[in-house]
Amino acid sequence: MLRLLPAREAGPLLSALVVVLCASAIPARAQTMPDESGGFYLGLSFPVGRFGATMQKAVDNTAPNTLVPEPRRGRVFRDEVTGNWLSYGLGLNAGYRLPVSGDGYYLDGEVGVGWNGGTLEAQFAGVGVSAERKQLGESWPDTWTVEKPMRYMATVRVGGGPGVLRARNLSVYLMAGVGFTDVRLRTDYNGCFSPEPCAPGEFESGTENLDFDFSGWISGIGMERRVGERLAVRIEARYLSYAREDWVTPFADVGVTVDSNIDSHETGLTLSVIRRF
Repeated sequence: MLRLLPAREAGPLLSALVVVLCASAIPARAQTMPDESGGFYLGLSFPVGRFGATMQKAVDNTAPNTLVPEPRRGRVFRDEVTGNWLSYGLGLNAGYRLPVSGDGYYLDGEVGVGWNGGTLEAQFAGVGVSAERKQLGESWPDTWTVEKPMRYMATVRVGGGPGVLRARNLSVYLMAGVGFTDVRLRTDYNGCFSPEPCAPGEFESGTENLDFDFSGWISGIGMERRVGERLAVRIEARYLSYAREDWVTPFADVGVTVDSNIDSHETGLTLSVIRRF
């Protein structure tokens, strides 16, 4: 399921993006601006994209001491669900530009911190032999949500603007780096913890909360345009692939083990305003 950005939250962000787009549309001057000598810069960024995650779980009833009765005893029930959401946010960046030639080529090193909005929601279908898939030892149809309120990045950009690009104060670049994200995973469950079959009114409900530190690799391309001697706007497309997270939840009292993992990635566009010093 996808939760769209509420209108009251989208207004300020869209206004900021319009300002950046208008700035990037300013016609080039008849004469190009002075060559940049590099140096320190600060930036404000507005990322918009799609965060996708796939969660898998395997409910293992093969332990010799399991209390799961037949026909579920000795079986492993596997389930999988994928969710996506529209992610958005605000970021602060600091970097340093090093010119590598007199033709406008450069190397940028940058670090950034950002705040993310939006929540991913999805639900397992449930796997088992009962009609509700909620008996002991089955994969229950849990609902889970993911939030990633903070992100941290370190990137390198290699680019330049020779020829006609330089004449219009434009440059293009490739980027690569690493990203780190705080992730909050909440699972809401409803099922039977007893070896004896539960009636619909006997199922127990609860919530499990987990915190993760996702890390991954960033790659992307972008374009930058100077609109003043020290001011520039950038637009870039980026892809961030996070490492898979695995964890195990044992239920020793009934001899059941649940192996889970989450695999995620993010794609999107980022508009930035850069001020050089």
